[in-house]
Amino acid sequence: MRISTQQMQRNLTSGLRGRMAAIARAAAEASTGRRIRTLSDDPVDAAQIMRMESQARDIDQFRRNGTFATTKLATEDIALTTVRDVLQRAKTLAAATTSADVGDPGRLSTLASVRQLREEVIALGNTRVGNEYIFGGDRSNVAPFQADGTYVGDGNTRQLAINDGVSVSLNHSGQPLFTDSIAGLDNLIQQLQTGTPDQVSAAITDLEDATQQVMRMQSETGARMRDILDTGAALAKQNAALLDRRDALRDVDPAESIIKAQTEQAALERAYAVVSRVLESTLTNYLR
Repeated sequence: MRISTQQMQRNLTSGLRGRMAAIARAAAEASTGRRIRTLSDDPVDAAQIMRMESQARDIDQFRRNGTFATTKLATEDIALTTVRDVLQRAKTLAAATTSADVGDPGRLSTLASVRQLREEVIALGNTRVGNEYIFGGDRSNVAPFQADGTYVGDGNTRQLAINDGVSVSLNHSGQPLFTDSIAGLDNLIQQLQTGTPDQVSAAITDLEDATQQVMRMQSETGARMRDILDTGAALAKQNAALLDRRDALRDVDPAESIIKAQTEQAALERAYAVVSRVLESTLTNYLR
């Protein structure tokens, strides 16, 4: 089969375009450090990279969720520690009350102090993180405790995903966590107003029960924070391994990419030389 001069020129031109495209790809790899920049560069590996990056985004979201949950739980832990301190002060005041006279100045001073402690517990029950009340259950947009100690939140706890299939509770409901503490302080206030020294001492039992409940809830809070910490560490390792696999598919070695670009440049120059000689020979034959 005879190959025409026109067809030969088309073939040579096509070969040059291929070489130029190859050097463009090599130069892009050398400048960006990436072997795959678009889906067309390598559809199979590009699809894997897209899946890995989607998984990495999911992991990032889980880790952000963990940070948010830790902030709320840490705030809850501080509030509960303060409640325990308040109840301890109330127990100390009650234990020191020995006068049977409800009008005794020392007893009246204790009464005023306990009332103030009660207000402090209510304020702690209305603790917020940002605009959210953390002890209101699902009703986090309104203060869960009214000024008289009435609880207007609900008994639910909010859940947040910190990994695939793993969620953590963000809070404890204020009822009975705070309501029992308030009730214990209310009882102590009543006994300081009308009760005998023995009845005032007996009110300490309610405060002790409330303290134990706060400690149990605080222990749960600590366990949740440890779970978040452990899950976050596992996610960090998973994310690092995932990104390493992605980079291995996507990126190129800088030194290798430079050598490849230089090799393609040399090949293009040789191709130009060949084309030049072929065209020169074809022209000479034509002129003959």
